Amino acid sequence: MEFVRLKYANNKLINANLKEHREIIEEYISKKGYTYLGFVPVLFGPSGKTLEIDLIFKKPELKK
Repeated sequence: MEFVRLKYANNKLINANLKEHREIIEEYISKKGYTYLGFVPVLFGPSGKTLEIDLIFKKPELKK
């Protein structure tokens, strides 16, 4: 399994808008051969806003 940390821009006036996750997921699936499993929030701000997540990928097992 592989985890990729992704940080949101923390702006107090507006919500974070993250697009980089799509590029990372596409790269890991199409170029590296991983399967995307999901994400886990790992850091929250004082107001409860998610600031960082880990994208979770798994490399398919090779058949013996």
